[in-house]
Amino acid sequence: MVGMDRRSFGKGMLGLGFGALVAGSAVGCTSATGAAGSGTGGTAGSKTLSLALDMAYGSFDPAKQQSAFSLVLPWQACFDTLLRYEPDGTVSPNAAESYTFNDDKTELTLVIRSGMRFTDGSAVDAAAVKASLEHMKNGGGSDAGRLADVTVTVKDASTVVLTTPKPKGLLPTFLCLAPGIISSPKSHTAKNRDTTPVGSGPYKLDAAATTTGSTYTFVRNEDYWNKAAYAYDKIVMRQMTDITARVNALKSGQINAAPISSQTTTEVQSSGLTLLKNEVNWAGLFLGDPEGKVIPALKHVEVRRAINMVFDRQAILKALFQGQGKVTNQIFHNGSPAYLAGLVDRYAYDVAKAKKLMKKASYADGFSFELPAIPGLEFATPLITQQLGLLGIKAKQAKIAANQVLPALFSGKYPIFFTFMESRTPLWDLVQTVAPEAVWNVTHTADPRLQRLLDKAQVLDGAAAAENAQAANEFLVEQAWFCPWVLPTNFYATDKTTSARPYLGSVVPYLRSFKPAA
Repeated sequence: MVGMDRRSFGKGMLGLGFGALVAGSAVGCTSATGAAGSGTGGTAGSKTLSLALDMAYGSFDPAKQQSAFSLVLPWQACFDTLLRYEPDGTVSPNAAESYTFNDDKTELTLVIRSGMRFTDGSAVDAAAVKASLEHMKNGGGSDAGRLADVTVTVKDASTVVLTTPKPKGLLPTFLCLAPGIISSPKSHTAKNRDTTPVGSGPYKLDAAATTTGSTYTFVRNEDYWNKAAYAYDKIVMRQMTDITARVNALKSGQINAAPISSQTTTEVQSSGLTLLKNEVNWAGLFLGDPEGKVIPALKHVEVRRAINMVFDRQAILKALFQGQGKVTNQIFHNGSPAYLAGLVDRYAYDVAKAKKLMKKASYADGFSFELPAIPGLEFATPLITQQLGLLGIKAKQAKIAANQVLPALFSGKYPIFFTFMESRTPLWDLVQTVAPEAVWNVTHTADPRLQRLLDKAQVLDGAAAAENAQAANEFLVEQAWFCPWVLPTNFYATDKTTSARPYLGSVVPYLRSFKPAA
């Protein structure tokens, strides 16, 4: 395979376009005509909201819930969280009516709202909160690591204290997400916990109108403490991993809202639908093994830098994302205090120089690795295979079932993979991605130079926090821990009867934000 100059690269990549995206997202697809019912989210007097999920939903076991992508929506319906994540990334009280951090951020005290009950009739109290947090911590789910060092103590019937051996400034944010789910302690050991959620959230699962792996129906929980915050009496979520099916269902009124792609924005807008834009993600390659534990070649910074230099980011932005977004080489979105505009051109597209770096690292002939074929993201596989092939790097595709994607990635078996990664605050991005215990640090790599910056990040505020985050960013770019390509504009679509708000770092609006359009 021969190298391509910038013009040839761009022309070749434009050929992938929408057709490749559709083909890549067809695994486990749901046809538009198969989505029974209609979306009636915003009509006058409407009581039903119909949403599409673009990923397979697996289990209602509280410990197995995840904090990313559209997988947050089913559990947000039936489980409440201790704290609430706001659209701008700030944290507010929720099931815990108040929370206080000590000065060194090693002790978080939560006062639980009185009078709440789970749908099995049991009380939501401090003991239930402790049981819920420990079920998440020990339940084997992908978010368990976010509570791994947390000790929970019941101070009294309505107060719990969470302590950590080191500062954990992001703990309140975690308690807004899957780690903050509260659920009936009886359900934690129930045989039907995968199919029968027992929470205290705004809705209850309607089992009779639910087909696991296809359609999930939720009806209002009349005993929910904050019922007025949710506009709909019934919510239907349809699993539709195929982008064509989602767009067709939106256009025909079968659903009210769905994640869409940059390739479909023209079609969606011309159909009278509403686009929500959110530019807080990066897309590119994870190089999650800088110590070479799984892929020995990645231990060499020259190899990681060479990989960064073999991708033409401008051509990728144009070809795969229709120019919607910005090029980058950083894991922080361009509005983040950690972002450094001066580093954007650190790895200019240069195949010849990349080959020299490979030779310097004694990998002139390249190496082989397993590239996971992630349903819905396979549109980038031809690009990855082609460009890495210019360095003699052979990407062997490994098929992964749709409902096993995150567990497979978190296992560390596939440290090089293509993804879209949410970016929120600098502390979030560091803690979720590069801290040794981070869920996305899939090989649990630790570096003392980076660790010093991570430790400071947990306790610093304001300008000092921003300066420290920028230092961490510069380290990650110079050491080529990742291979980001672009900051693509994320698109979510609603019909004209439905409104929603984008959330910092989330590819979908949170359930609470959906309302009938004014």
